[in-house]
Amino acid sequence: MNQTAAGGSCQTSGVRRLALRVFFASVALNAALAIYALLAGDFGETEGKILFTSLSVTGAVILALACEAARERGRLGPLPRIGAAAGAGGFALLVADIWTEPGGNWLGQLAGSLLTVAGAVALLSLLALATLAPRFRWTFTVTAALAALFGSLLVSGIWGEWESEWYWRWFGVVAVALAAFAIVVPALHRLSRRELAAQPGAEGAARVSFCPFCGRPVSAPSGVEATCESCGAAFTVTPRRELASAPPTASAAS
Repeated sequence: MNQTAAGGSCQTSGVRRLALRVFFASVALNAALAIYALLAGDFGETEGKILFTSLSVTGAVILALACEAARERGRLGPLPRIGAAAGAGGFALLVADIWTEPGGNWLGQLAGSLLTVAGAVALLSLLALATLAPRFRWTFTVTAALAALFGSLLVSGIWGEWESEWYWRWFGVVAVALAAFAIVVPALHRLSRRELAAQPGAEGAARVSFCPFCGRPVSAPSGVEATCESCGAAFTVTPRRELASAPPTASAAS
């Protein structure tokens, strides 16, 4: 692992720590406001707006952390950054809507559209962490297509306010299909790990026997991303075949 990768990993860890601090601070504020409302019995409009603002910050951080999981592993290209930005923008618009109360509903519609994009990207970012066997990879492609279709239908409904019965029927069909595939992909991830580990690979490919970070036993074939169940580190071991005596090199994913 070179110095550039190490520097990028440190920067990512710093961003994650900051996001977690904001998350825990907002959760603590939400709990304090809720306890105040229950005990004081005088929870007015201003307190409600403050609580909603704090909840919005929490929601934005949760979406950003979900997208960060794929971004730091180089999955989905620029989509994780777009999703995190859309989540922050959507919640910011919701807060502006509740505090300013502008005329018309366009601000809420725009916020809903951005949050729809952020939610779809966050879901795909988490599912993209799955390592699927070649015969199962089509399931993620279908899931991504369903997520895009679901988001498009939802945004269309937000702005168009469709009352057609068929629109809502197809919306429900896509939502059910998306939920089904979102459950299937993680299950296939577990099956794929066993299948990939059982494959001998090309000409006696090397295997991973321990985690390069904590040293705990890990069983996985080389060239396939492995995850240590002990420390949570994800990494890929790539043998340097051009030098027969050279040991395998580990490329850290997190």
